[in-house]
Amino acid sequence: MPSLSSLENRLLDEVSPDRLMRHAETLAQWEKTSGTPGERAAVDYLRQQLESFGLTTALHEFESLLGWPEGATVEIQNPLKRSLTAITHSFTPSTPPEGLTAPVAYLGAGGDDEFARTDAAGHIALVEGMPAPVKVLRAQRHAVAGLIFTQDDRLLHEMCVSPVWGTPTTRTAGLLPSLPVVSIQRPDGEALKELLREGAVTVRLWTRTFWGWRTTPLLIGEIPGGDEAADFGLLSGHHCSWYLGAMDNGTADATILEVARILSEHRSELRRGVRIAFWPGHTQGRYSGSTWYFDNFWEDLHDHCVLHVNADSTGGRGATSYRALAMPETESFALEVIRDAIGVEAEPERQSRAGDQSFWGCGVPSVFMDLSQVPPELAANTGRSLFSAADQAPGQHAGGLPWWWHTAEDTIDKIDPTVLARDTRVYLLATWRAAAAVILPFVYARNARQIRETIERYQAAAGERFDLGPAIERARQVEQAATALDALLDQVRSHADAARLASLANRGARALERILVSINFTGNGPFDQDLAIPIPAVPLLEPARRLPNLDPAANDTRFLLTDLIRGRNKVVDALRRALHAAEETIDALKRKLGEPDSRAG
Repeated sequence: MPSLSSLENRLLDEVSPDRLMRHAETLAQWEKTSGTPGERAAVDYLRQQLESFGLTTALHEFESLLGWPEGATVEIQNPLKRSLTAITHSFTPSTPPEGLTAPVAYLGAGGDDEFARTDAAGHIALVEGMPAPVKVLRAQRHAVAGLIFTQDDRLLHEMCVSPVWGTPTTRTAGLLPSLPVVSIQRPDGEALKELLREGAVTVRLWTRTFWGWRTTPLLIGEIPGGDEAADFGLLSGHHCSWYLGAMDNGTADATILEVARILSEHRSELRRGVRIAFWPGHTQGRYSGSTWYFDNFWEDLHDHCVLHVNADSTGGRGATSYRALAMPETESFALEVIRDAIGVEAEPERQSRAGDQSFWGCGVPSVFMDLSQVPPELAANTGRSLFSAADQAPGQHAGGLPWWWHTAEDTIDKIDPTVLARDTRVYLLATWRAAAAVILPFVYARNARQIRETIERYQAAAGERFDLGPAIERARQVEQAATALDALLDQVRSHADAARLASLANRGARALERILVSINFTGNGPFDQDLAIPIPAVPLLEPARRLPNLDPAANDTRFLLTDLIRGRNKVVDALRRALHAAEETIDALKRKLGEPDSRAG
């Protein structure tokens, strides 16, 4: 049953399908490639709208390394001459004018095993599915000359194949793609496979792409809060797009505008502020905008951002189901928001390494990205493996993103006003609750438990080859302390003096959460970005699973053991700090509540 306050009911009733569609139609008139005049026109409109709602705005402008495709061809040279419909992708290098001619090698889905057992060096590899940065990295490691991906049956989808999250650094620039990558349609891929079964096949690839630095605009809007005014919930989406991008991301930007309008009208009832962010460089810069913001506003985000709510691709025609992308501590929050806002039981899913999720390093929890899903008959064949961790069960979704996603067919006729208003109610309620709740509505023991269970799973896989016992023991202590803290926070929520205790409770819980998010979701730590590839839970220790299949005497195995020892030390140290943060908060709250001090675990 829905559980809404009378004020929340009024807020949801204020969502206007007509306003949403006016915004969406306006934004859908411009092609919004990042760094181009169309993007700037959209940003000018977004800023004017925010200011008309009474928000204070700031426009940050900075250079981003951007890339986008300009042309591609694929020609079968022998055993027959034939041209195939093809596109190339963001950050693919251009070939010489004469192109690249080489024999073809079929590598199935392009997994580690398929690359390892096929000598594809110097070949053009034919790979099933959507282009993915992790597969490009594998191809480069195996000296493959080029890549052909077989995409969908209907349309070819624009993608970015760079694994580098945000603007490259001196340490990551060498990982930018160095081989041409193209996509063809599935029937052409099947025809190529049939030719390969009959003998050798040679193809010629030609690609032309733009790589360069462009000034990009990042728009921020602020709605002030009350008692905890320094803190804020972050509601964000990207304003750049492929083609007209009516759904991705025009409707999501319309959703953000409508949430900003309604919450601005109720600003006197907000406990915390709401920060609105519209990012540039989403696909054409591999999240360069949100990464720039992370780099330049790290301290503010770390100290004061209570939740990142990401909006992407709302209002798609035919959407019938919902998935709740979340972290362990925000999962129940996300599911309850969807249930309360629109009466739908959503499918939970671990937050994935995509969609401007650039703030995990500084420990900011998050919910959502793409939210409403179309049924399989309307879905693009993207595959969850593009975004999800490798150990997540495949095929668990009943639908996905629609067939027009990342194509020129993403136009305003693909938008359903009813679905758009429904999606917007979810984003409104999530942002409202993050900004208005006296005690933040998250469950911290779930993250601690997932960390402990994950490390135990890695230990079971590693067997006697590596000892994760110190990390497991520390994780158990943190889980016990987090469980005790959750119970105490529930007690504070129902306390007559909850408002007086709120700042202490929220600040202490956030100190614990910052560490748990970083352990569970990042390998490169608080100040850097992990690559744009699937990230497993507790990534510093995940390589322990590989040990039983490695030669103990090999150099690479010994190098890996050194990595694991250092990773274990980092995790144990972080868990020790998490335990200290939880225990300090527990004791401080107990003193305020008049209970005796005690240490959990």
